[in-house]
Amino acid sequence: VGDAQVPAQFIPGRTGAGLLILNGFTFYMKNHQAHGKKQWYCSSRDVHGCRADVITYKGFDGRDYISIFRGKHIHEPPRLRQCHDGRFIREKDIFRPLK
Repeated sequence: VGDAQVPAQFIPGRTGAGLLILNGFTFYMKNHQAHGKKQWYCSSRDVHGCRADVITYKGFDGRDYISIFRGKHIHEPPRLRQCHDGRFIREKDIFRPLK
C-alpha cells in the first residue's frame, strides 16, 4: 500500500457486521491488535482457503486506514448485490477460481 494514507472503505454485510472492501474483495474483521490496529481476513478464507489479509489502523482523524495488504487472492472478486435495506450480499456464493 506504500506510505500514502489509503482510507478504508466498509460495507454492511448480510449479518449486519461491517465488511472491509478493497479492490472489489471483501474482508471480515478477525482480530483487534495493539494501538487500534485491526486484522481483516479475506471473506473466502474459511471456505476456500484464500490467505489474503489486511491490517488497518485508526488515524488521528478517527478514520480507519489501510496499513498492510498481504497475500494474493486465489479467486475472482465476489459479485455483490445491494439489498433494499443497504446490506450487501454475494450474488450467489459461488467460488470462481482464477483462470
